[in-house]
Amino acid sequence: MRLFSERGFRATSVGDIEAAVGLQPRRGALYKHFASKQALLEAAVREDLAKAGTGAAQLGDLQLAVDDPEALRAVVLALGRWFLGEMDRLKDLTQVIEHDGQRMVDLTGAVKVDMVDLSYQSAAALIAGVAPEVRDPEATAVVLLGALVAVRRTAWTFGSPPLDLGDDRVLAAWADLVVGVLSRPA
Repeated sequence: MRLFSERGFRATSVGDIEAAVGLQPRRGALYKHFASKQALLEAAVREDLAKAGTGAAQLGDLQLAVDDPEALRAVVLALGRWFLGEMDRLKDLTQVIEHDGQRMVDLTGAVKVDMVDLSYQSAAALIAGVAPEVRDPEATAVVLLGALVAVRRTAWTFGSPPLDLGDDRVLAAWADLVVGVLSRPA
């Protein structure tokens, strides 16, 4: 996935892939495992989708309580850190989808539904469970998680986060906002 992300699908040769995984380049070893370079890319996308689905399922099992704002803040901070870590883990996939998504339209749609939308839906379910008075948990989830997405995507695009703020500082402010939304009275 890293090579496709860095070079693009067309510029990544089968020999490059074989060399990167320790195989003898241009000897056809890749074709013993995958029918084509396209099949390899699709398998890598499916693997990332499966991992993301597992993380979303674990989030669905989470129970948050608002009776202790400091405990809630600690959990929210941990969730924010985990989310940024997941974004970092999926950076190559994100860049491949952006540059070569037209090569795999069905999988691109699956990434949107099974990764992006599922993340927001999981966050919306947590919000609704903790703060039923929130009028629109889905839109609130998009706004809250979208802030973290913007920080990470800015760092990827420009080489540093907005205002060169580190994750700790951004997450501290983000956790304060999230706790404020979840703790406000009905």
